[in-house]
Amino acid sequence: MKATREATTTQSGERREHTQKGQTLIFVGISIFVLLIIIGLGVDLGLFYVERVRITRAVDAAALAAAAELPFEQTDSGQMGAAPQRAIEFLLENGYDAFDPSTRLVWNGAYVSGPETEEQATTIIELDTASFRDQTLPPAQQVNSADRIRVRVLRRVPVIFMRFIGFTTIPAVASATAENINNLDIVIVFDRSGSMEFDTLCYGCWAKNAAIPYPGGNLYPLPWRGDANGPPQHCGATTAYSTGGYQYYFIEAEEYSRLSNPYDRFLYTYYYTYWVMQREPNDGASGRDSRGAYIEHMPYVDNEASDAYGVTCRQSDIASSGSCYSNVPGGPFPAPRADYDFTVLNSGSYYIWVRAQAPSTWPNPAGIDRRLFWSIDGGTVNSEGDYARGTGYNGASANAWRWRRLNDTAFNWQAGVNHVLSLWPSGAGFAVDRIVITNNPGGAEGGTTTNLAPLDANRPCSDVNQCSGRGSSYWANGRTDWACNPCDARFAGHPGQTGYREMEPNCSYGPNPDRRYDDIYDDEQPIRAALEAAKRFVARLDPRYDQIGYVYYSSSASIRSELQCLRRLGSNACTPQVITDTVMAQIDQTYAGGSTDIGGGIKAGIQVLSTQSPHYGRPGAAHVMILMTDGRANVVPDTQCYQQDLWPDNSGSTNEVRARDCVIYYAQQARNNSIVIYTITLGTSADFELMQAVADLTGGVHRNADRPEKLNEIFDELYERIFLRLVD
Repeated sequence: MKATREATTTQSGERREHTQKGQTLIFVGISIFVLLIIIGLGVDLGLFYVERVRITRAVDAAALAAAAELPFEQTDSGQMGAAPQRAIEFLLENGYDAFDPSTRLVWNGAYVSGPETEEQATTIIELDTASFRDQTLPPAQQVNSADRIRVRVLRRVPVIFMRFIGFTTIPAVASATAENINNLDIVIVFDRSGSMEFDTLCYGCWAKNAAIPYPGGNLYPLPWRGDANGPPQHCGATTAYSTGGYQYYFIEAEEYSRLSNPYDRFLYTYYYTYWVMQREPNDGASGRDSRGAYIEHMPYVDNEASDAYGVTCRQSDIASSGSCYSNVPGGPFPAPRADYDFTVLNSGSYYIWVRAQAPSTWPNPAGIDRRLFWSIDGGTVNSEGDYARGTGYNGASANAWRWRRLNDTAFNWQAGVNHVLSLWPSGAGFAVDRIVITNNPGGAEGGTTTNLAPLDANRPCSDVNQCSGRGSSYWANGRTDWACNPCDARFAGHPGQTGYREMEPNCSYGPNPDRRYDDIYDDEQPIRAALEAAKRFVARLDPRYDQIGYVYYSSSASIRSELQCLRRLGSNACTPQVITDTVMAQIDQTYAGGSTDIGGGIKAGIQVLSTQSPHYGRPGAAHVMILMTDGRANVVPDTQCYQQDLWPDNSGSTNEVRARDCVIYYAQQARNNSIVIYTITLGTSADFELMQAVADLTGGVHRNADRPEKLNEIFDELYERIFLRLVD
C-alpha cells in the first residue's frame, strides 16, 4: 500500500513537471511573438518617422519657393502658373515626383494626373492657391490674386512587420502654407562714405580716373621703375646712404620679401589675420612715389576690443609658437610675419629703427595691442631672450607715425652676409611704414625722429618722415624674393602709365594674368558691387503691389527718392519704367565720399516710410528698412539723439561715442513706428555689434558680406525673409 502511494506521488510530480515545462514553452513563445511585434513596430515606425521628416522638409521648401512666384498661379490658358510649377520643381528635387505614375496630383481641388482615386495612389500631392484669392474682387478678377499657397503631400509608407496585424502601409502626411507678403513699403538706406570707394583689403589702391571710362580706374600699386623684362630699381645692388660718418639702409615696409599668412579671400578664416599693403595719399606714410604706402595688420578692429575679427598677438605666444590670441574659435592662429632680406656693406655694430603706429581708436583694454615683435635670422633679439622687449608704440592717429629703435645692444654683422628681419604685429590695425638699419645708435630707445640726428643734415629730402626718395639710388634698394617678382600683385600695372609695369602676360598662376584681379585689388571699389546688388533687389519688386524709396548717407543723410510709386501715381500709372527713372536712376548716380552718419541715415529712412505728407508711406503696408554700411558711425545727426547713454560702455563726448547712441536712438524710433530694419555690413571693419543690435531691436536680421561678391546672396536672402514666410 505504501509502495502504491509512492508510485502515485511520483507520477503526479512528473505530470506537474511536464505541465510546468509546457507552460514555460508557451510563455516563451508568446514573449518572442510580442518581442517581434515590438521590434517590428519600432522598425516600421522608424521608417514612418524618417519619411515624415522628409515630407515636412519638402513641403516647407516647396511652399516657400512657390510663394516667391505668387500671385502668378495660373496661365491665360488655364494651366498651372509659375507658383504651382515651382512647388512641383522643389518637390521633385526632394524626391517627390508629381508626375510619377503612382502619384496623384491635385491642383485647387481638381484632379490633374496619376491614379484616378486616392486609394490607388502611393503618393498624393495637393497644391492650393484658390483658397487664398482676394474675395473682395469680382469673381472674374480673382484668378492670380492669391497671396498664399498650400502644399500637402501624403506618402503611403510600406511596412514589414505590421503586416502581421493587418497593416500594409502607414500614411505619412505633411502640409505647409507660405505667404507672399504684398503691400510692402521698403526704403534702402545706403552707405556712400569714403571707405566704400576703397578695397576692403588694400585701402587706397584704386581710384577713379575721369580719363578712363567707368568702371575703369587708375591703379596706384607699387612702381616697378625698371625694364619690363628685367629687375626693377629697388632690386638692384644694395647701396648705403652715408652721412656724418654713419651708414643707413632704408627698407619700405610694403616691399617685404615674404609673408607667412596669405590674404587670399578663398583661404580666409575668421580671426586668421595677415599683413596687407595699404596706400593712403594723405596719412603721412612714406613711399618711393608721391603716395604713401605701408603694411597693416588686418582685419581691423581687434576682437578683444569689440566683436570684430582682428586678433591680438601676444609676445609669449609668438616667442613660443608663433601664434596669436587663442581665445577665439579655432585659435590659436599663426601670427602674420613679414620677412625682409638685407645685407650691410661694412662690418660693424648695427641698430634697427622702425617707423610705425598703433591704432588710435578701439585699443585693446590691456594695452597690449601697441607693440611690434621682431627677430633677426629666426632667433631671439636680445640677451633676455624674448621678442620685441621695448617701449612699443603709443596709439597714434594719421600723420603721427613714430620711430622706435628695436635693439639696445648692437648687432655685430659682417659685410656681405645676408640677414632676415622678421616683424610680427600685436593688435589689429598696427601699421609699419619704414625700416632703417644703421650703425648710428641715434640716442635712447623710444626716441623720436630727432634722435636720428645725422639725418638732420645732408639728408635726401627736407623731412625724413615724408621723404619719398624718388630718384635716389640708395632708397629702398637691395630688395629680394617677392619684392622682385613681376607677377607679384603689388606691382599690378596700368597700361601706358609711366613708371608702372604693364600687365604681366607670363604669370604661371591665374586665372587671369592681369594682377588687378588679385584679391588685394579685386572689387577695388565696393560701392560698385553694393550698388549693383541693390539694383538687382529693386528690380525684383513688383510696382503693382510694393513701394521702394532710396536714402544715402555719408557726412550727412539725403533722401534721394521718396517711396515710388503707388500712393503718388496710382496702380495704373505705376510701371517698372517709373522705378527705373526714379529709384534706379538715383542708385546709378551714387558715388562715395565723406564720413559715416548711420544715425542720420536711419532718421531719413523713417521719414521716407512716414504716412504723413509730404511722404508716401501707406498705413496698411508693412514698413521695412534695409540699412547697409561698411564702417563705423562717426557723425552725430542732431543734438537730441545722444542725450541718453543708449549704448553700453559708451561714455564720452566724442563724435564716435555719441554717434553710436544716435544709431540706437533712431533704431528705437523705427521700432516705435513699426519699421523692421534689416542690416548688412560689408567688409571686416564695420561695427558688427551695433548693426546686430539695430536688427535685434527692430525685429530684423543682420548679415555680413566679408567680400562684395556675397552681397547678391544676402539681398536674395533678405528678399525671401521680407516677402515670404511660412504661416502654417
